[in-house]
Amino acid sequence: MGSIDQSVILRQFFSLPMPRICLILMVLSISLEHVSAEKSDTLTHRFWTLNTNFHYSYVVENYSQVPKSRNPFFIEINPSIQTAGNKEWQHIFGFPKVGCSFLVGDLGNRTQLGTILGILPNLTFNAVNARWYAPRIKLGLGLAYFTKTYGKSDTMNYYIGSHITALAQASIFIQPKLNDHFELTAGIAVSHASNGHYQVPNLGINLPSVFIGLIYHPDVFTGKFLRREISVPPSKVRFNVRAGIGVHELARTLGPVGTPKYAVYVTDFYLSKRFGKVSNVQAGLEINHYNSFYNYIVKNDFFKDGQQLKATVFTAFLAHELMIGRFSLLTQGGINLYNRFYDQYILMYKSEQGLKSELKKYISTRLGTQYYLFDPRYCTRNNIFVGAYIKANFGQADFICTQIGFVF
Repeated sequence: MGSIDQSVILRQFFSLPMPRICLILMVLSISLEHVSAEKSDTLTHRFWTLNTNFHYSYVVENYSQVPKSRNPFFIEINPSIQTAGNKEWQHIFGFPKVGCSFLVGDLGNRTQLGTILGILPNLTFNAVNARWYAPRIKLGLGLAYFTKTYGKSDTMNYYIGSHITALAQASIFIQPKLNDHFELTAGIAVSHASNGHYQVPNLGINLPSVFIGLIYHPDVFTGKFLRREISVPPSKVRFNVRAGIGVHELARTLGPVGTPKYAVYVTDFYLSKRFGKVSNVQAGLEINHYNSFYNYIVKNDFFKDGQQLKATVFTAFLAHELMIGRFSLLTQGGINLYNRFYDQYILMYKSEQGLKSELKKYISTRLGTQYYLFDPRYCTRNNIFVGAYIKANFGQADFICTQIGFVF
């Protein structure tokens, strides 16, 4: 139960179901599934669009010693396809576009912050049958690559501790029409990158931006999308189990740097019930066993008895899934009922004691994605899903994990 060699934990963590599959291919699978399943003559190349945006950004300084940035920017290229209603979720969400953005950007300080490359599978809502001034909303989740990390620049880049991180983006924009083939885009966006405490320092980087761009339609679509009312089958309370593995360093936000990678074994037992067309509500118990806690307890004789138990955290949680066909976005909040190791460990760091420390002891959050083997609206029991998540304590990343689950 000691520390794990980095190559070993990476092999464990990136074995199926891989986080990269969960973060990227689960979203892309929406496009592949629904595009390839289309058999009518309504979905042709004319539904494809290509959107190019120029973002003028700003790096939020979330720590006093971070490198300075001046005039950061990035370019986004987003090929997408307009859904046509061949699946029920497309009617429910008003025929969104399914796309995948590719980002390349300068962070305003190439010596210390370097550049960013990103890939962001995404959905754009309110994509059709709306006037040009109706706001469109785009949500994306994927991966980023940073050329400069902590220890790889002239001064310490506390934002980013690893080259590869998770990347999330939300934007809102308007879409004025120029002619049958071109439209303008103009809006605001917020991008966030973090490695989920896989490697510290892990302040994460926040990039609010304003952007302007151009959308190209290869062909003219002269039809009209007619939204069909979708009925919702009756839903019952279901019992669920999720189990998997996470990885992190036993460190605070900025240090110590270079500590071993440890596994976190994650198991959840919970009840769920579908409400309406897009909401799945969950309530249950999360059990996290930390190899890092156990290793520290044994090496430092931290507790005399119950060492395995005291390396475990028990959390009661409530969660919400936004259901998009077989895919879902999970938002979870909870209260740590038992967190014995943290309670004693934080006493050694008087500078970090206070209200925030107490809140981190008790408040647990999780964000993630799940993908179901069968459509959960109709297969309400005996369903299998995989997921990838970032776990945090009162906003401070704790670990990243991947799990497989079963709906009874």
